[in-house]
Amino acid sequence: MADLTIIMLTPNLVPKKWVEFHKQKLLEAAGDNPIITISKEPLDWGVKNLIQTEYGLSNLYRQILRGAKEADTPLVAIAEDDTLYPKQHFQFRPIQPGYYYNLNRWHMFTWKNSYYFQGRPFYFYKPRPANGLLISTRELMVESLESRLATSPDLENPYLRHELGTVDRILNYDKVPWRSFYTREPVLCFDHIYSVGDLAKRRKKRPWPIAAYDIPVWGRAEEIVKKFQ
Repeated sequence: MADLTIIMLTPNLVPKKWVEFHKQKLLEAAGDNPIITISKEPLDWGVKNLIQTEYGLSNLYRQILRGAKEADTPLVAIAEDDTLYPKQHFQFRPIQPGYYYNLNRWHMFTWKNSYYFQGRPFYFYKPRPANGLLISTRELMVESLESRLATSPDLENPYLRHELGTVDRILNYDKVPWRSFYTREPVLCFDHIYSVGDLAKRRKKRPWPIAAYDIPVWGRAEEIVKKFQ
């Protein structure tokens, strides 16, 4: 019996061709772990599909909470529609309750950027927590998000919009600080104009300093970026 449920979030804004590729790769990586999808448009895959009608950071946490409540496993993992995962990511199991983020995290821009690497597609290493990298104890996640949203339904306080366990001053909600883990094979996140983030929408994001043209599993940047269209 599975002990981890994947909660896959999408507002259905990313390109249609990419959607099919992402679905294929997520199902391959998930193995026997069940997937709950949360989407704006109905999806016909996963063990459950929950419909959302809003888009934004505060709604993101409400949807994560919905998914966590629907899950019946002790652990949950968050998956995002602009991120590719290796099988190793969903095979990670924490030894004690908490919020665990996979920091073998690489990014790439989906737009051509002449300011970096002469416009060639490239990856850059970004080892910091993000929702799409999280594997968490389900009950702890539910308690934390319920506490945050009960205090501020729209999460007006910016600290309440940070990833679970990552801000010391709100540990009264989250209970424990975050921890990192690393898989040998990387998670790959795509920066794109359909993002909730303003910098990505305006193509103004800047890369972190460690860069590569080729990484394990995902291959050449100039080839994988073609999938996001």
